[in-house]
Amino acid sequence: MEVKVLLCMCLLLHCTLHKSSFHGQLLFSNSTSIMELDVDTLKMAVLVAYETSYVYDMAYHNKYLYFQLRRSDYNAITRFQYPSKNQALQTVVQTGVNTKGLAIDSANNHLYWSDNDNYTVSRCNLDGTHVTVLTTLTHPFVIRLDVTNRWMYIVESVSGILKSRFDLANQQTIVNFTSKPVYCMDIDTDEQRLYWIGRNGDIKSTKDDGSDVKTILSTNNIGEHYAIAVFGSYIYYSYLTQLLMVSKTPLSMPTVLYTDTSWIDCIFVFNQSSK
Repeated sequence: MEVKVLLCMCLLLHCTLHKSSFHGQLLFSNSTSIMELDVDTLKMAVLVAYETSYVYDMAYHNKYLYFQLRRSDYNAITRFQYPSKNQALQTVVQTGVNTKGLAIDSANNHLYWSDNDNYTVSRCNLDGTHVTVLTTLTHPFVIRLDVTNRWMYIVESVSGILKSRFDLANQQTIVNFTSKPVYCMDIDTDEQRLYWIGRNGDIKSTKDDGSDVKTILSTNNIGEHYAIAVFGSYIYYSYLTQLLMVSKTPLSMPTVLYTDTSWIDCIFVFNQSSK
């Protein structure tokens, strides 16, 4: 009887995953590596192993995966070829010791990042040249770009979400957080909606102008949430060591995809359109 129940549960999970399938991979970081999870097969692989470090964000452009690598003796935005068997790390630009958000303007080959020690948002070329500090904020964390419409969204972790042009002109607060701090946010440019998780564990969403705020799921997991990614009809997020998936439909139940041995700090959805 127990075997039959387990088999049914496995089949249910397999069907659920295929409904969410984007024929790609979920990349995520823990304290020692960047991992790759094939959502269709649940096959796991280590892409890059490093010493005890923190990676809070990733971005992809032109066959390279960019990420911030933070450890005691090295703080830089780094990249490697993906997908590729050659995964040698290349330093793009040295940064401050507490970089958080990372985003790429693929139209202009610009790299943006936030520094939560100096409270700044900076930009450089994708080869690391022409570093420019664009603005000083209160507690900048996540950066997300709508490249098509030329809008930037920045999470001020203790207050709300800012919207501005790429030169940081015309800044406006479109969301005030009711549960803070907030350390993760993603944008669905197809739906023109933003998604984030507050400290109370609620996954919330709003239109990209700050209207129509909805609670997608109350996880009841109180604490810091560092990773969320949105693709298609599903939201992928982490809580402590767990990697989870839930439908965008309100009141849906989440599925645990994977449990790690250390905290999961960052999630990036790699799909065919990323190439």
